[in-house]
Amino acid sequence: MLELADAIGAKPIEEQTPQEARASSEIRIAGQWGNKDRLDHIENVGIPSARATIPARLYRTPGAAETILYFHGGGWVVGSLETHDGMLRAMTLATSANILSVEYRKAPEAPFPAALDDAEAALDWLDKHAAGKALDSSRLIVMGDSAGASIAAALSVRGRNRARPLSGQVLIYPTTDLAHSTESRERFAAGYSLAKASLDWFARQYMSGGVPATDPELSPLLMLNVADLPPTLLVTADHDPLRDEGRAYAQKLIGAGNDVTYIEWRGTVHGFMMMDRFTPAARQLIGRVAACCKNLWGR
Repeated sequence: MLELADAIGAKPIEEQTPQEARASSEIRIAGQWGNKDRLDHIENVGIPSARATIPARLYRTPGAAETILYFHGGGWVVGSLETHDGMLRAMTLATSANILSVEYRKAPEAPFPAALDDAEAALDWLDKHAAGKALDSSRLIVMGDSAGASIAAALSVRGRNRARPLSGQVLIYPTTDLAHSTESRERFAAGYSLAKASLDWFARQYMSGGVPATDPELSPLLMLNVADLPPTLLVTADHDPLRDEGRAYAQKLIGAGNDVTYIEWRGTVHGFMMMDRFTPAARQLIGRVAACCKNLWGR
């Protein structure tokens, strides 16, 4: 998997400007997916917010009302509606649901908390417009991969705090602690898809507004109160520098009395859900996520 992924790689993220990193990532990330599934009902929408119109893409399953709010990965700096299009087409078909994918603002031009604020704006937009689009926002599941999973985790806490319950959260290899190192960050620091140097570079861009890494909305693992959060599926890759902080967040959620399913996927690296071209584990994970979502909606 790693050798094939490296074949379409570029120079390390940390050696690029944010603008260069975005351009190269559009090719690199999208290129990890194979043939896209056909999906006939896709709508691009604009979500108004206080600072900008947020681009979003609505993947539709005719006759279905169940809805997922999705935040893509990319270290809060790169990634887009296009990089995750192939994977989300597959996810839409697997879940037989609707997915709203949100292209939140990126750092360093828009540092924390811009991405999280855009996520909350998307949640508000769904609540306002769901009925008109035949969507059911009352059973909404939030979902994301990597940095997007961190956004989803923090949004779930905001939802709880404002008495806006969610039906579930699906966190795929999330970033949960920007303030501390872990054994997996050191063990898999180089040669495993996501390098520690790249992680540090992403964090610097996102925190360029001056907020400390210990802010719990930046580092959900440092939240003092994680009780009463929605049922959670949390997935880590076993050869991922983010593995240990994902494990720790799952343990913290369980300790607070939440309903948590934790899976550590063997023989995989960070980003494997996007690597359909290289490993069957990508679609296997999508199938597992879909089964979890259907279970949550069936409760």
